[in-house]
Amino acid sequence: MLKGLEIRKNNLEGKLKGVVKDIEEKKDAGINFRDMGIDHLFVDESHKYKNLTFTTRHNRVAGLGNMEGSQKALNMLFAVRELQSRFNSDLCVTFLSGTPISNSLTEMYLLFKYLRPKEMERQHIENFDGWAAVFARKTTDFEFSVTNEIIAKERFRHFIKVPELALFYNEITDYKTAKHISLDKPDLNETLMNIKPTPEQVEFIKNLMQFAKTGNGELIGRARLTPEEDKGRMLIATNYAKKMAADMRLISERKYTDHPDNKVNVSARKIAEIYKESMQHKGTQIVFSDIGTPKPNEFNIYDALKEKLVRDFSIPEREITFIHDWTDTKKPELFRKMNRGEIRILLGSTEKAGTGLNVQQRVVAMHHLDIP
Repeated sequence: MLKGLEIRKNNLEGKLKGVVKDIEEKKDAGINFRDMGIDHLFVDESHKYKNLTFTTRHNRVAGLGNMEGSQKALNMLFAVRELQSRFNSDLCVTFLSGTPISNSLTEMYLLFKYLRPKEMERQHIENFDGWAAVFARKTTDFEFSVTNEIIAKERFRHFIKVPELALFYNEITDYKTAKHISLDKPDLNETLMNIKPTPEQVEFIKNLMQFAKTGNGELIGRARLTPEEDKGRMLIATNYAKKMAADMRLISERKYTDHPDNKVNVSARKIAEIYKESMQHKGTQIVFSDIGTPKPNEFNIYDALKEKLVRDFSIPEREITFIHDWTDTKKPELFRKMNRGEIRILLGSTEKAGTGLNVQQRVVAMHHLDIP
């Protein structure tokens, strides 16, 4: 524990020196947050700030998320604390989210860290380990690793003292479900498209599993890993696996070919079929892909799919668009064109096309090319 704390202390001291240096060299004496007279913050989609820094001695426990956190979340914490200290209370901020807790127990602790610092201090649970000792239980279970071997993994798998935790959470939480707001929603008809791997993919999967075990980068067509890269071997492996599952040409355009049963071709056939079926209503479709986003002079899924739809299925190019081509000021025009059925196919990432996009009036299908 002491060793870990000393490393952290050195890192924070280094960071602090950097911040002080930036402040000293700063030339603009602009207005700052403290001078702006803000007394309450409303944070929409607040889950985007959940990656907040925290400390723990449970550094061998899986699934706790990123302890370093992001600068964006830290900036939010400073803004929230500034208001809380000015009014000397746990108020001053409203978080709004559809997924307040989605990945790990840590996210619930971090919600309290943002919103209830004084109360946590009173209960002596202001750090993660103190909170986890009261509300969470750690267990060791056997799991499959990325390379399909069985390994023992330590995780916080259970909440304990759930009634007390629920009470604590309810003090700051109000929730509305679709029932409360009688939202008119269409019935969802989900289809899972199960695509068999192409021969190139089958071969690559074998090499990728060997790479994950040995770290030999030549197996997957890259140079041998440096000692520094080898620490992130599993990250490299999962990144390659994601690209491979989407399209082998994302790994190497020269080495791999366009297969009739890869994702781009299968989805192009499906999109074109629905396009023709919904012609009389000018039905629109949204295609989500977080991988293979548009890049100039490089193979990418967006351009490959658009080219297929135009060339092989005779869909007019003007009726297909990428969300990346529409700035915030132009978006209302995109909404109008899609809701009128002038643009009938929109390609975008979950981040850009997932929230706040009012194009649903004629949508008949949405396609997810990868798992968001």
